[in-house]
Amino acid sequence: MTSEQATFLRDFLLQRVEEAHIVTMRVLRSIPDYQCDFRPNPSSRSARELAWHIVSTELQLLGGIVSGVFSRDEDELQEPPANMSDLTEFYENQFTSGLESIRKLNVKKLTNYLSFYGVFRYPAVVYLTFLHDHTVHHRGQLSAYAREMGSKISMLKGRNGDMVSITQPAMKYLWAERSDWSTAELANAA
Repeated sequence: MTSEQATFLRDFLLQRVEEAHIVTMRVLRSIPDYQCDFRPNPSSRSARELAWHIVSTELQLLGGIVSGVFSRDEDELQEPPANMSDLTEFYENQFTSGLESIRKLNVKKLTNYLSFYGVFRYPAVVYLTFLHDHTVHHRGQLSAYAREMGSKISMLKGRNGDMVSITQPAMKYLWAERSDWSTAELANAA
């Protein structure tokens, strides 16, 4: 992989990961604290456990890309926060610093081949695709939980709760095929 390819791939994938993060935050925020133990089936993970799986895996992948090593030391395993509000706040803080660390990586670190527990061996930057795909998959599961518990997932509210403009890059990506819908229709669709 050339330095130009690595830099392009990092920038492209970071945009995708950031767009996915916006939606993931909306799904996490749609689950009230009193529903964090909800399970659609007794053998399923709880909403909090599934949310923690998303968050902890993202942070593990970000940390592995930055450090150049993927590890699951027992000392590093954290217990999930007690409620969804704390989990969401923790995720937002850790994710932002993790992404900034990836942005600062030099080309040598981005192109360094990393072993993922002996199963895969790819350049570090490629693991951003794993992060994105894993998150999107499990976020879909969690959004099904949210809908089953009666929550609505707002696709039109930003991080601060204000309405998000349909012209923002992430919103263009999310709603491009629905450009003929009114704001009210989009709000009800979410």
